[in-house]
Amino acid sequence: MQPPLVPQTEPSRLKALQQTGLLDTESEQRFDRLTHLAQLCLGTEIVLVSLVDSHRQWFKSKQGLDACETSRDISFCGHTILGEGIFEVSDAKADSRFADNPLVVSAPNIRFYAGVPLVSNAENIGTLCFIDSKPRKFTDKERQIAIEFGKSIEQEIQDRLQEHAHEKLAASEQMYRSVLEGTRIGTWQWNVQTGETVLNKRWAQIMGYTLEELEPISVETWLNLLHPDDLTDSDAQLENHLNGKTDFFDIKCRMKHKDGHYVWVHDRGKVVSYTADGKPLVMYGTHADITEQTLNDLALQQSRDELYKLTQQLPGVVYQYQSWPDGRSAFPYASAGIEDIYGVTPESILTDASDAFAKIYHEDLPALVESIEQSIEHLSVWELEYRVTSKDNSFKWLSGSATPERMPDGSTLWHGYIQDITQTKDYYLKLEELNQDLNVAQQSLDLASEQAQIGYWHASLKLGTLWWSPMVYQIFGLDEQDFVPSDSMFKSVIHPDDIDRVEQSQQQALVTGIHNVIHRIIRPSGEVRWVHGLGLIVAEDKNPDLIMVGSLQDITDRMKLQKVKDDFISTVSHELRTPLTSINGALTLLQSGKIATLPAKAQKLMDIASSNCKQLSRLINDLLDIEKLAAGKMLFDIKPLQVAPLLQRALSDHQPYADLHNISLVLQQDPQINDVCVYVDEHRLLQVLTNFLSNAVKFSPQAGSVTLSATLMDSEIEIAVQDQGSGIPEDFKSKIFEKFSQADASSSKAKGGTGLGLALCKELTEAMHGSIGYDSSTEQGARFYVRLPLTN
Repeated sequence: MQPPLVPQTEPSRLKALQQTGLLDTESEQRFDRLTHLAQLCLGTEIVLVSLVDSHRQWFKSKQGLDACETSRDISFCGHTILGEGIFEVSDAKADSRFADNPLVVSAPNIRFYAGVPLVSNAENIGTLCFIDSKPRKFTDKERQIAIEFGKSIEQEIQDRLQEHAHEKLAASEQMYRSVLEGTRIGTWQWNVQTGETVLNKRWAQIMGYTLEELEPISVETWLNLLHPDDLTDSDAQLENHLNGKTDFFDIKCRMKHKDGHYVWVHDRGKVVSYTADGKPLVMYGTHADITEQTLNDLALQQSRDELYKLTQQLPGVVYQYQSWPDGRSAFPYASAGIEDIYGVTPESILTDASDAFAKIYHEDLPALVESIEQSIEHLSVWELEYRVTSKDNSFKWLSGSATPERMPDGSTLWHGYIQDITQTKDYYLKLEELNQDLNVAQQSLDLASEQAQIGYWHASLKLGTLWWSPMVYQIFGLDEQDFVPSDSMFKSVIHPDDIDRVEQSQQQALVTGIHNVIHRIIRPSGEVRWVHGLGLIVAEDKNPDLIMVGSLQDITDRMKLQKVKDDFISTVSHELRTPLTSINGALTLLQSGKIATLPAKAQKLMDIASSNCKQLSRLINDLLDIEKLAAGKMLFDIKPLQVAPLLQRALSDHQPYADLHNISLVLQQDPQINDVCVYVDEHRLLQVLTNFLSNAVKFSPQAGSVTLSATLMDSEIEIAVQDQGSGIPEDFKSKIFEKFSQADASSSKAKGGTGLGLALCKELTEAMHGSIGYDSSTEQGARFYVRLPLTN
């Protein structure tokens, strides 16, 4: 098989083919009618209008064939376009060029082929071809008929091109008219030599007239409406164009409206023809109303002026910075603040930015250059903090931000703002130092936390979120990487027997704001540990998420030691109580004189023995109470109670004891106290107040007074007892609430006491979610108080 050669004029041939606009279009009756008629006249099985493209032959019209195209390298038509006349193959199987051609050995089994070249723009763009499956040879007449059909196809191609050209011209004219109507532009025509002028209707409408109102129309019509101040400029522009100095007559001017005001118009025109001796003859032009645009431009200019004034007042610098690929850079615009920032004037860096870059602190220059290059490459926002030096070699910190855009010449233009942040940076650097100190303090806190086995936590009672410090995980025996803190996880590690106690404390915290509970946990290994949980709800007005912060301490070793001590105290107390009861009964019987009358000296010894017995009994009762508190076995009946009756009862119960020591008891309370309630155990609160009052009476001077007071303090009430004694010794203040603590031995012997009263008061108060404290001075005596949360 011999593939067809490529014509020497192939590029221009393909261009001519493309210009016909025939490729890959729908079938058209104008071509199909001719191929059908040619098939009837010459009696061939197949008639095609074949267009030879770069790699295929595509059939614009086809008779007797379903295929739309075939490859060019096996086409017969590819040979036809190489010559000028008809190309005929009588028997393809007998022709060495085509004998093994796929179109010969298989469908459509070509044996006979005759092709007439189709010419457009002097190039063979395709063929009108005739195909049979049997050998054949055209007669001279048949050849002539085939050639005539080819010319008819060529004429149809030219007619089609002409029709399309007319359609485009019509569309272009319609578009021109639409543009003129849509943009509402007036047009004019002026004969320079005669002065004859033609205006369209829109020209007159812009001035508020009809064409009839302007007649007779001449160049004077235009001149009469022109603003006198714009006449000189108009004449100069026209003269320059008529003399060939400018390509167009172009002017923006004011023209008088029919109503008396002026409108802004934009006139453009051009000489389109000349006289035989080269003089301008006819000018055509447009006349556009630009009043709104001009007013907007004036407003924009006013805004720019105001913006300029504003930028001059800013503490930093508003600027444009431009960088070209060849390495040049400049500041096309910089507000006056550039002098305060860099120490250079806007004029000195207008075309060359070197003076500004010379001010950059040498250590910061590489980072600045790199940041600019990155912004150029990615067109990303430029942001940087850097330093510039001053004349005295000091430096100041600057913060810059700018948005880049690529310019047509390949340069990059940034629009931005630079401000002096020296003071802010100094604050920031100081803050960094403080953060470093804080990190050291945090590390110290973490170390202390680890050594003391105390972890920290915070939780949102509203959102249900929970956070633990690493020590909390360690206390629970959990891996921080494997668990996320949650309320359910926390409850899962609590000893089953202690869950109610913990939940009760949590519920109480919603009322009192304080969470304080000792309970057991079970580690994953099965080991049971004792922990002490403390928590405090932040004030609600500053805590919309109801955040509670607190600590968790492993107190297992302390609880073990406490248990040993408590077991010892419990054992001793119970073992002493039985014989002590018998001794006390016997002494009481002897004192009564029912058995025998004792001598005065013996009676005195008996009184001493009875007093010491009662003292020992109180000690044992206090020890047992403390043991119950430590073991969690003391029952509390906590409920809302009015404060005022409790205070009256405490005072009444203690009045006989005060009278015995010649001490007067005084009650002081705010008027609002009568309506106040607290959540307490009545018996235990009275036990605390009894201890306060008895101590105050004991340590007050003869004929002195003791004051019981109640004061409201935000969400708490403070109940206090004030005496007139000598106050608390300085060396005793640190251990005043410890067990078995007394100010001095002589005092205890003179006044009596177990050393457990205040320790017991502290335990009872904290069990009722309150706090205990004291104030003391040698001039005013001692003042002990408890603070208890109010009910809502």
